[in-house]
Amino acid sequence: MAKLTFGRLTEAWKGEAADFTPLLAAQLDSLGNAIGVDLTALGESEVATTGGRRIDIVAQVEDGSEFVIENQYGRADHDHLTRGLAYAVARRARGLVVVAEEHRDEFRAVAQYLNELAELDSERGIAVWLVEAKAVRIENSAWAPLFTAVVEPNQFTATVEKAKQSETVTLEEFFDQFDVADLRQAAEALVGKWQAAGYRRRLGPKHVVLEASGPSAGGIRTVVAVFNDGHVLVPFSAYAGLNSGIPIESLTTPEFRDAADQLFGFNGTEKQARTVPGWLTPERVNPLLTFCSQVADAYKAALAQGPST
Repeated sequence: MAKLTFGRLTEAWKGEAADFTPLLAAQLDSLGNAIGVDLTALGESEVATTGGRRIDIVAQVEDGSEFVIENQYGRADHDHLTRGLAYAVARRARGLVVVAEEHRDEFRAVAQYLNELAELDSERGIAVWLVEAKAVRIENSAWAPLFTAVVEPNQFTATVEKAKQSETVTLEEFFDQFDVADLRQAAEALVGKWQAAGYRRRLGPKHVVLEASGPSAGGIRTVVAVFNDGHVLVPFSAYAGLNSGIPIESLTTPEFRDAADQLFGFNGTEKQARTVPGWLTPERVNPLLTFCSQVADAYKAALAQGPST
């Protein structure tokens, strides 16, 4: 069995502001999984506030609601909690997430108190999550963050899940969201050919995720996501094992990334890379399918190989 190693955040990312905050802002899907909220929009980091202070990250969900995120190494202190809460109140944010390696008992009590108030007044209350973070890796693989919610608003989470279920669309309704005929034609052809090849797809309110069997807790991994404005999200961080803890080596080579950059127009640095809107044209359907099949084949090979020893 491969050895799983846990470490401090400073072992993996030396600088809190210089390294960890940008990483978190670009890879919010992992944090979103931990708190049960689909943080699909890329986070805006180092957001200026009144008084010359800055909020680490402001993220958005599909409906445009804001989530304020404060992160720090070591044990959480008063400054991050109060600064994040003040900004969340001023912006009428939907939630505040404080990420640290450890949370004090008194802060947990404050967060639980605020969550109880939020349940009594859902219009003005702000949901609070306290999340503890560790660095984790398998053998000598790259470090990945592991998030665990230690305080969360139970009623809020249930409400979010209910809202997500009510927003579920049919495939036809998803295609109807395309304003441009060529974009719709391309999306229909892409999804149709993907399913005809025996692969899975998963619908969100404004996007469709192409999936394939691969090494993960649920046995399914994301290939790409296609949005209703014709842009495509390519989760290089997921290929590298950010969410699963299991990197796919063939999808992390310079050769693979160079070919992907040439296809999608990326610059080689993005982790959760998004094309420009309207990228998915009928002419690009087959090249995109070739790319997706390559990812699916790599997942299949890694699944057949099993865990390294």
